[in-house]
Amino acid sequence: MDCLKYKYYIKILVAVWGNFSVWKDANYKYKNEKHTSSTTLPLLLGTINPNYTYIILSDTLMDKYDKISTYQEGLSKIKNEADAFIKEKIRSYPTKLKEDNINILILPAVGTFSRSRFVGNPNNFYALVYFELARNILRNLGSKLAFISENNKPCLELYLDITHGLNFMTMITYRAVKDILQIIAYFCNVRLIVLNSDPLVGSGNIDLNINEIEKINVIPAFNFYRYSDTMLLIPSPSGHEGVNALTKRMDRLYAFCSAFLHGLPVYMYYFYEKLKEDEIESIVKLFCNYVHIKVNVNGTFEIIQGLNFGESFISLLQGFLLSNLLEFLRVDVKDDGAIRMDDIERIKGIFKHSKTILQRLEREFEKIEKRKRQISSEFKDYGFYAEANYSPNDNFDGRNFFAHCGFAHNLIEVKKEGNTIFIKPKQRFIEEIHEALLESLPLGG
Repeated sequence: MDCLKYKYYIKILVAVWGNFSVWKDANYKYKNEKHTSSTTLPLLLGTINPNYTYIILSDTLMDKYDKISTYQEGLSKIKNEADAFIKEKIRSYPTKLKEDNINILILPAVGTFSRSRFVGNPNNFYALVYFELARNILRNLGSKLAFISENNKPCLELYLDITHGLNFMTMITYRAVKDILQIIAYFCNVRLIVLNSDPLVGSGNIDLNINEIEKINVIPAFNFYRYSDTMLLIPSPSGHEGVNALTKRMDRLYAFCSAFLHGLPVYMYYFYEKLKEDEIESIVKLFCNYVHIKVNVNGTFEIIQGLNFGESFISLLQGFLLSNLLEFLRVDVKDDGAIRMDDIERIKGIFKHSKTILQRLEREFEKIEKRKRQISSEFKDYGFYAEANYSPNDNFDGRNFFAHCGFAHNLIEVKKEGNTIFIKPKQRFIEEIHEALLESLPLGG
């Protein structure tokens, strides 16, 4: 897949860095271009020409600074030093490189060093790198996704450079990138290229190739779990309205994500739960407010993460990404949950990588289309048109519900306005459907 063949495409570079101040020069080579530098960044910017670049650093770089009185002061020192380093390196490149779309993300990590100790849970790093990359990629894709159609999906090409990665940061960032891209792949053509140079340390060789160690077209996947514990932060801060409000919405979010996972478009939009960036950011800010510094009498210091993200916070992040991507499809849902049949048919392409779901949906669409002339202007059970001797009943059959992508004859109502068919869930069964959706999700943790 070549992104340049697509009308709408975007390239993103993500790089994981350790302590950049101690790196030595090497002669890096990529795509028949060479450049001498202590980092791969200038050469990658010159050869890939990404629209956006994200440099991921950890707060453990504070260990090299003599005096830090506050955590924010330490972050500012890292940011300023990294800014200066990047500008120096890219301005040494033979041709002018873009500087304005390079973003530095400094995230809390863990580890013990000569002068400091960073205390916390490594999984907090995953939650934060997922949120930062997901929200930024959503912003980057925004203008492209506005033009989305089944025959003209935009293309996202993401390069992940792990040459300068450090400890668990590399693996966690790779995992977050892959998880994010697998959700985006429902809506875009996505390509992932993972880069890593030949080793410099201990080899005695400074002529280093930057190798493409993974180069794949990303297949959609939604690895979503339900957790019995809905705590977003542990321990849960008392009296925080943002945390409490989001916690109360988790059940509906689970139903929404389950409907998407199982290919139930009517219920996907009925339970649709739009999560805003600032809602998630308020939780992240609260976590960061509990990160503090402790200076010891012997001159060493500790950075302590006072809170941890709960497992359900990852489900929240997945719901945030999915709900914002679905918003770009611009499906109009009425207050009573009614949705146009045309809209459901238009978005069916997001399920095309599951032949089972897509074929079931197309079969249900065909059956409704055949009965289009019979459908009246008032909402009635679908069964009145689908069966010769239909009799309404109050039986909820979960197997039948999932097998027909939610189009069970007694569970939905249909009507026709002009030439447009509307479909909506039957309110009598909403609680049972909600429960079935929750129980169908795999349990995590």
